[in-house]
Amino acid sequence: MSLTRRLPIWLLTTVFVAHAWAAHPGDEAPSLSIDEWVRGGPVDLKSLRGKQIAMVEFWATWCPPCKASVPRLTDIQRRFKKDLTIIGVTALDDRGNTRKAVQRFVKEQGDNMDYVVAIDQRESTMGAYLGDLSMVGIPYAFLVNKDGKIAWEGSPLDPSLEEVITQLVAGTYDLDAVRVQAEVVRRFEELSFSLQMGQWSRVWDGLIGILKLDPTNETAMDLLMRIYVEQTRDETRFRSFVATHIATHRGNGLAMARLASTLCNIEDLTARTPDLALEAARAAYDASDRKDLQAATVYARVMYQIGALDRAIELQREAIAMAGDPDRAHLEDVLEFYHHCKKLQQATP
Repeated sequence: MSLTRRLPIWLLTTVFVAHAWAAHPGDEAPSLSIDEWVRGGPVDLKSLRGKQIAMVEFWATWCPPCKASVPRLTDIQRRFKKDLTIIGVTALDDRGNTRKAVQRFVKEQGDNMDYVVAIDQRESTMGAYLGDLSMVGIPYAFLVNKDGKIAWEGSPLDPSLEEVITQLVAGTYDLDAVRVQAEVVRRFEELSFSLQMGQWSRVWDGLIGILKLDPTNETAMDLLMRIYVEQTRDETRFRSFVATHIATHRGNGLAMARLASTLCNIEDLTARTPDLALEAARAAYDASDRKDLQAATVYARVMYQIGALDRAIELQREAIAMAGDPDRAHLEDVLEFYHHCKKLQQATP
């Protein structure tokens, strides 16, 4: 039997995309090696330290999304003029992105491309930021904070971009949290091969490491649960992880709520640990001071699963009282189901 046929369906649909970029959040921003400043410039990133943030954006004339990003970048540059310098960097290639094509494109755009534009020096800037150029997907941008560190990376068309810039300008951006998430992504990438090869013990240890970094990570929790249910059936090891996770992160309401939800979702009843699900749900509820929708909802669900229907109904009502319009209808349907179960319970000899 082939390896693919032996892998469970959840693994076949779990994809970790290799992150080829050379620069990551928290790294020192590589310097710019520029062959020609087509519009504005020159810009020295080191000279901006303590004064402005910067965006280094990679693009090409043959790239439709790159063209679509031009008016947005111009709008952002104008609105954050005092605090931000945008540098659009492009590398010459044999796909039509010639020096003349770049110069013509910038000239035709006129004021619609109102930020610094430069031609890379033999792809050295792109290589420093993006690494393996064969894996490059553009447009792609890096935000550099006032300390000269890469703070964010992604598409310049990302809806969150302006909020990130606003936080960087205000000094409220949490780079440490972003670095943790970048490390989590890197660790998932490292586990990709082990997942495909069915090296469950190694994957297990790797997922535990991820959850130590990010105790709220739903993907890691779900994979641990599935490895336990579908592969190892090592209840002692699974219970040890869950108990340790609860003891370590009892005060983290989100982590506890997600853990409780994961435990509730185990379909194989013989593999469930209702005592631990109850402990995690109660911890989530207590950590939120009984004022969190997710905590109340998952606590209600655990109470339903252990047959405590009166308490489940009470908690579900609390959740509905906290819910906004998008969530309320579904929560009310669940409450009606709990009431129905209660009536059946009372009517059963």
